[in-house]
Amino acid sequence: MTIKKLHISLLRVAKELGFIDLGTIPITLMEKESEYLDFYLDNSFHGTMRYMSRNREIRRNPELLLPNAKSIIVVLAPYKPAIKQSNKKLGIASYAYGKDYHYVIKGRLELLAGILKEYDSNAKYRVFTDSAPIFERSMALKAGLGFIGKNNFLISKEHGLHTFIGVIFTNIEMDYRSNPAQIQNLCGSCTRCLDACPTGALVAPFKLDARKCISYKTIESKEEYDILDKSDNRAGMIFGCDICMDACPWAKRGKVGGWVDFSPLILKTGCSLLDVDASYWLELDQERFKEEFKQSSLFRTGLEKIKKNVEHEMANKS
Repeated sequence: MTIKKLHISLLRVAKELGFIDLGTIPITLMEKESEYLDFYLDNSFHGTMRYMSRNREIRRNPELLLPNAKSIIVVLAPYKPAIKQSNKKLGIASYAYGKDYHYVIKGRLELLAGILKEYDSNAKYRVFTDSAPIFERSMALKAGLGFIGKNNFLISKEHGLHTFIGVIFTNIEMDYRSNPAQIQNLCGSCTRCLDACPTGALVAPFKLDARKCISYKTIESKEEYDILDKSDNRAGMIFGCDICMDACPWAKRGKVGGWVDFSPLILKTGCSLLDVDASYWLELDQERFKEEFKQSSLFRTGLEKIKKNVEHEMANKS
């Protein structure tokens, strides 16, 4: 098998597995991205996400994750929901409607990586999806899969914003000439994402202050807060936020995601996750929470924080 045929095989199997785009790049130092990370950390935009300041040399030199790595395979997985949650409900970001994407995508990446072993029995690889200290969006950009918008999302001209990024590091050389050309930034003069953010977290185009971000506040933040503080606007969200994504004109691109794993969870009560009310969350105990959400992204945040987020929204309803 030639590297050209290897690329064709990767495209074929990726499509069979449900991925909607694929590109390959040679592994390189991520100098520009590391410089921006330094700026981000120097301005404390990361808040309490201390992991952002760790493994900085790995972020700069991704080869450290797989010695002698030569290539990175980058894929996109679709999750655009068929139905959006009503804004009258306690808000959950659309990427968390179904099963935890980390496990779902990693499983399919392992299947895709099997092609590498068919090509070369000595092939080495590692798979990641939002699970390693790497600049995944930049890798997708370099692979020609989209451009990075002013809201910091990867934006595909064909598939929009509702995509997860998966990567495979390997010691196999690829046919990089088969990649699509890099897409120029197409945000133009549009600032809808910045204008829509109710907390001003997008402090400038391409610059996010996580400390102000609703997604950060409802998921990542370890800081204590007053549930009665009306100045702490969370726009009705209790897990994540889609506001700057929904405001983007490119969000209209792309078909509804076809992965059943990302369909809204159906709870033991027979109710969809999108329809539960405050009483459901406040009455939920740890045992039932684990049973219902152990395969969900919500499980990582924990029941205690979700309950506090719910209490905050209930106390601040206008």
